[in-house]
Amino acid sequence: MKKRIAVLCLVACGMVLALTNTVRSGEGEKSPESPPAGMSADAMKAMEACMKAMEVTEHHEKLRHFIGDWKVTMRIWHMPGAAPMESPGTSTIKSVLGGRFIQEEFKSSMMGMPYEGIGMQGYNNTRGVYEGTWTSTMDSHIYTMKGTLQPDKDGRMNVFNFYGEMDEPAIGILGRLVNYRTTIIDKDHHKFEIFDLAAGPDFKVIEIDYARK
Repeated sequence: MKKRIAVLCLVACGMVLALTNTVRSGEGEKSPESPPAGMSADAMKAMEACMKAMEVTEHHEKLRHFIGDWKVTMRIWHMPGAAPMESPGTSTIKSVLGGRFIQEEFKSSMMGMPYEGIGMQGYNNTRGVYEGTWTSTMDSHIYTMKGTLQPDKDGRMNVFNFYGEMDEPAIGILGRLVNYRTTIIDKDHHKFEIFDLAAGPDFKVIEIDYARK
């Protein structure tokens, strides 16, 4: 049943896109005020849900801050109270798929080895949450995270607060809960932090400062 509904949604969206193109191609024509003849109530409902899911909203617009080329400074803490390992790097972030997502290409070094990562982030209209993924040359994991936009210390909605899991093969732990936090400081700066919640809510393991080039 779920598969049938999903297919119905895709078909309905295809019909809407076809109708939109037809209307746009006709000079002076207006969008139809009623569904095409023969469309059932279920198909219309599926079409509306599908169109809402694919909208680019103000939540996606918030991600536009991150688009651009950045200089980065990455710090890593291996245990509480220890001095961090620090390394410089670069990041390029671009808008993809019609403004629905941003994609990051990150380059730096970690533990004396070259480090590259690719991230995606977007807003899920259906679930009402921000979502992200991260992959890198340091492991074979695909990290996933979900969260919301929250106020910073000045009350501005500038903190992307995500949660996800991280595997620790060195100590044999799978599914370690972590907090991913990105704070917009101003139009040319933001900070990304990872907190290891298993070791304590304030134990920061990674911090990356971004400065626009």
